[in-house]
Amino acid sequence: MQTRSPAPRKDEGLQKKIQLGKRMFRIAENTQHYSEEDYKQAEKQFIKYCVLEERCAYWVK
Repeated sequence: MQTRSPAPRKDEGLQKKIQLGKRMFRIAENTQHYSEEDYKQAEKQFIKYCVLEERCAYWVK
């Protein structure tokens, strides 16, 4: 029986973009402003709008 090596994760690039967005959002201005629940929601919106859709003015590909 031949064993297969695991296929590369299809979403690896997406996961890297999400992690980048989280690092970009994690600044004192945001962490000190939002409650924990609001922070998670705002971070999610930031990642969607700025990172995944590349709509922010400062987004660099």
